[in-house]
Amino acid sequence: MLRLLFFLVVACALAWIAVWVVNHPGVVVVQWLDQELILSVGTVIAVLLAFAALAVVLFEVLRVFLGLPSRFRRSRSRRHQVRGYQELTSGLMAAAAGDLSAARTHHRQAERLLPDNGSLLLLQAQTAQLEGKEEIAHLKFRQMLDRRDAEFVGLRGLLAQAMKTGDHDEALTLARRAYRRSPTTPWVLTTLFELLARAGKWDEALPLVDELQAQKLLDAAQAKHKKGVLHHLLATTLRNQDRTADALVQARRAVKAAPGFAPGVAQAGELAQQAGRRRLALQLLEEGWRSQPHPDIARVYAQIDANETASQRLKRIETKLVPLNPTSPETLVLQAELAMQAGEWGTARSRLEAALGANPTARVYRLLAEVERQSGGNPAKVQEWLARATDAEPDRTWVCDDTGEVLPSWQPLAPSGRFDAVHWATPPKLAALLSAEETTYILPRDSEADPARGHPAQTAAGDPAKVHAAAAE
Repeated sequence: MLRLLFFLVVACALAWIAVWVVNHPGVVVVQWLDQELILSVGTVIAVLLAFAALAVVLFEVLRVFLGLPSRFRRSRSRRHQVRGYQELTSGLMAAAAGDLSAARTHHRQAERLLPDNGSLLLLQAQTAQLEGKEEIAHLKFRQMLDRRDAEFVGLRGLLAQAMKTGDHDEALTLARRAYRRSPTTPWVLTTLFELLARAGKWDEALPLVDELQAQKLLDAAQAKHKKGVLHHLLATTLRNQDRTADALVQARRAVKAAPGFAPGVAQAGELAQQAGRRRLALQLLEEGWRSQPHPDIARVYAQIDANETASQRLKRIETKLVPLNPTSPETLVLQAELAMQAGEWGTARSRLEAALGANPTARVYRLLAEVERQSGGNPAKVQEWLARATDAEPDRTWVCDDTGEVLPSWQPLAPSGRFDAVHWATPPKLAALLSAEETTYILPRDSEADPARGHPAQTAAGDPAKVHAAAAE
């Protein structure tokens, strides 16, 4: 629309000038030597316009002619560049496919056509890796760090090499540099977080959880759980430094972020007890049991009063802890074990029989066998319960998500090396048969666990009598 208006304005202006010239005739006299030329004004204007048009045409022709060599050179360079990028792309694809011969061929062509391209260093590095020349590949990745267009790719290559060789300190340095270069790239965030966790730098890893969630690499539940684990580990570090007050602050943050994370709840209760805040310790443990019953929580809760008898302990837990999650199998087993320590075999048997209706694990049958043995029951019944334990579902324990390996306690790094890959779960049955340990709730008075790591008490499953050795004291 604007162009049409402009055209109309210009056309009207030219028409007005033409009419004005016609209405105001005149002549132009040109004298040259002995000649005199008389022309009308309109003719002079037409001649001048013709000369102007001819001059423009001649100028353009001359410009095109003189610019032919440079345009030829640019066109040739462009063709070489396009071909070079084609060779470079083909070489990178060949290297990714493991075709060493093709990668070498395309590399030579690309090096001839694109001698100063940063991507060529990547092709050289990948070709060297295919040839098994890791030193040359390392050198090429290092050279890429000096080029702005290739620095990020060089960092990733060096980082991969450092991880492959197990040089985690160098890998962490490179990951930090990559994070400064591109803090929102997913692989940078995940790699830096894992390396910081592997190095035990919990305080530096903690802020990255929010960034991982912002990039949708973690959902809200996963982010809260990882925050809880990291606060728990910070509390453990502070506790080992005898900074109980600061450790309790971090432990409470861990419980708030991940109330179902049993090691965090257990440690928070122990720290509150050490700080002389018994009521807070009970509150934290009870909230943890309400969220997710676990032997670690029960162990700390049961031992919070060292002077009470087994019967007093059973009564306290039945009054305070059991109502929070009365139908949970863990609650029923806890009552049974405490009743066994108090010598109340009828109560123990009733709780274990109730647990039989809730997908019982092997531990329930072993405890039933022990109740039958200790209460003077039929030996054949003892053997029957033990036989049923063999075929029952394995007891829940700490399992590595990556390898399926059964662990005696929770740990921040799984055997696979990944952070937060150990969870409380039912192991594969073969792994359970190979395991010779069983979680119990109550530790003997003269034994110790590692409360900072949330280790549960462990006893030999092969001899169920050992589970209750402390009750005889």
